[in-house]
Amino acid sequence: MSQTENQPIYADQLVALLEKAVQGAWADLPKLKGWRFDVSEGRSVSLSIVDNKLGSVYGPATARDSLSGGLYLIWDDEKRSNGSIDRLTVPEFEMRLREWRNSAYTDERAPDIRQPDPTYPVVEMYDPQLEPLVQGETELLFKILQAGEKELRGAGGVEFLDAGASASSSRRFLRNSKGLNVSYPSSMFNYSFYADSLYGNGYSKRRLAPEEELGRVLADVREVTAELKKTGSFQANPTGSRVVLDTGLAGSFVGQYIGGNLSGSGVANRQSAYSLDDFKENKQVIRQDISLVIDGTRPFETSASRVTSEGIPGGRGPLIERGKLITPALDLKYAGITGFPPTIGGGLYIEIDDGGQRQSFKDLVEQVDNGLLIYSVLGMHTQDSTSGRFSLSAPRCLVIRDGHLEGQIKATISGNFFDNINDTRTRFGWDPHEDNPAMEITCQVVVEA
Repeated sequence: MSQTENQPIYADQLVALLEKAVQGAWADLPKLKGWRFDVSEGRSVSLSIVDNKLGSVYGPATARDSLSGGLYLIWDDEKRSNGSIDRLTVPEFEMRLREWRNSAYTDERAPDIRQPDPTYPVVEMYDPQLEPLVQGETELLFKILQAGEKELRGAGGVEFLDAGASASSSRRFLRNSKGLNVSYPSSMFNYSFYADSLYGNGYSKRRLAPEEELGRVLADVREVTAELKKTGSFQANPTGSRVVLDTGLAGSFVGQYIGGNLSGSGVANRQSAYSLDDFKENKQVIRQDISLVIDGTRPFETSASRVTSEGIPGGRGPLIERGKLITPALDLKYAGITGFPPTIGGGLYIEIDDGGQRQSFKDLVEQVDNGLLIYSVLGMHTQDSTSGRFSLSAPRCLVIRDGHLEGQIKATISGNFFDNINDTRTRFGWDPHEDNPAMEITCQVVVEA
């Protein structure tokens, strides 16, 4: 059944059972005072190349039906429960209810059930063109991976190729005891290619990829992989070397050191580099031409969001505006604790006030006379985000000399990202196919043998 035809049968059944618990249908259990759930039902289909084998001679794509989600319960004695939802939740409801009660906890700061908002933003998240593929017409997935194998292994000199392609469609159902009733379809389409354990790229959005996108992705994988197979040399500057962080890696740095310190729980529990007073005073913490926004309104992006599982509408709003703290990222619990409004649903994006003179990623690299281009590092999760300090192994750096790529080296980079994000020398470059920019920073580099 396609998502445009999918009926909320399961959601309706679960609502009826939860309302029975509100009425006290199980006499040996406390009544429920309130509830909410968020469940998605859908189908996905996938195909992969592993160890250079595309399925097998008769190997079909793998299809999987799924139903999963979560729920939050408030009992009559004010205890709370969190639980998961699957296909057996309805037929096994009484047993599950007892399990949820056995795991109930006390939290005086836990949120109530939110009243429904008058409206929720309409964001394009579903591409009906994907439905035939999800329902079994999987020829496109084979064509994509076969094209990658021909381009990368045949003409590109790639020895080992790992690749995958998939599509999915689902319908989301959000309900709560105060009348929230939102449902809508969504879809996903993605493919990726990873060559010789060196470099990978792909496509991932909520709509079918344009035909020309595959050629661009394969050309990028072929060209970057070829550069990474060349041996380069680099003389680090003892006062700091210029390092370009690719778009994905730059996003990881921003997420770790800036986004991580915007967490509502971290701020409220004094485990953030920023205090609650810093937000109340709109403290300047990064360069004033830089803003960080939550945006769930971008059509067909993976971050697109109409509403969070707690019932908070999607939308667009700043966490940091022109370098000044505006609000932490808050769920209902920490919104109540901090006194700030709950944060809208969506993804984290960097915005640069460049006066309309946006620099391209290509130009950013070409303007580096002696530096490195880095796509990935090891150990980001081990870094202390509250101090800003980093020391990371970059096993495959591309050397930039006079704006040209000249082979790869292994290095360790170290510095302080808080200093980088405030440094006037830090520059940004945009790839038209990416949502966030690459960054050029200045940091210490130690070349490894």
